Amino acid sequence: MAEWIASVLIFVVSSLFLIKAASLAVKYILEVARLVRVTEFLASFVLAGFVSILPEFFVGVNAALEGVPDVGIGTLIGNNIVDLTLVIGIIVILGKDIPAGGKHRLATFPFLAAIGLPLALMLDGSLNFLDGAILVGACIGYFAWMISQNRLREEGSGFRLEQIALPMGKFAAMMVIIYFASRFVVESSVDLSHILGIPEIFAGLFIISIGAALPELTFSIQAVLSRHKSVGLADILGNVAIDATLSIGVMAMIAPFPIDLGIIGISTLIMGFAALLLTTFLDDGKRLTRRDGIALIGLFVVFVVVQFVLNAPTIMHP
Repeated sequence: MAEWIASVLIFVVSSLFLIKAASLAVKYILEVARLVRVTEFLASFVLAGFVSILPEFFVGVNAALEGVPDVGIGTLIGNNIVDLTLVIGIIVILGKDIPAGGKHRLATFPFLAAIGLPLALMLDGSLNFLDGAILVGACIGYFAWMISQNRLREEGSGFRLEQIALPMGKFAAMMVIIYFASRFVVESSVDLSHILGIPEIFAGLFIISIGAALPELTFSIQAVLSRHKSVGLADILGNVAIDATLSIGVMAMIAPFPIDLGIIGISTLIMGFAALLLTTFLDDGKRLTRRDGIALIGLFVVFVVVQFVLNAPTIMHP
């Protein structure tokens, strides 16, 4: 009993530190972006997208280093499903509708290719160093292409280094906190999965992934409520593309691991279907409506039901 309570406390406290530090990291990097006068696209899709993946990224890295890759890959795939369904569904319902045209327009094919690449590489039942290098290269290529299509700096973009020194220092401090908090999250979640008698991968898919999605949910809700609706959407899409390529790729390069096609395969398929459904909604009306948001949330419910129904014997008898 004491071991269970200790594991829960460590998990909860470290998760709170992880979420708060990630939210502050996004705040500080956007402050730097404002001072150097980068465009809204670069600030939201690239900078906030990269920063808001830090919780699940470091969970994946620490899981690979600790020899529990199921926790890491479960967190990364689960987080993307949460982002594409629950998070976008919530911000669409709150914002009533979200336009997706103009400078925030999503390039459908490159985005879907980035989401689908991990599934293609998993089909042989493992992710190795070469697969990881391909994913990291795909991330670099995808974002280099996106950046080449958009203006990066506003007019009158001069700034002094001392102006950004403080927020950059605060950002670096948050990075350190995120790294160490993620280690405690991984260790405590593994302990909890053993105590509860459930596979480690479910801790990543359904527990850590939802907590790791809170920073981008918070940022996106604030963006929507402040009438910067496309910014909130751009942050989430950037987050999903990075996790599907860079985060999984780095994890595979650190420690190649086998893939359970029964659990992760189904989850990755649902992630791809969620991305396809989202881009279909965007291509259909150039905006997301409340009806689309409800459909995306419904898909998350389907994901949970399917996983627990198909894997009930594993959960009951790990």
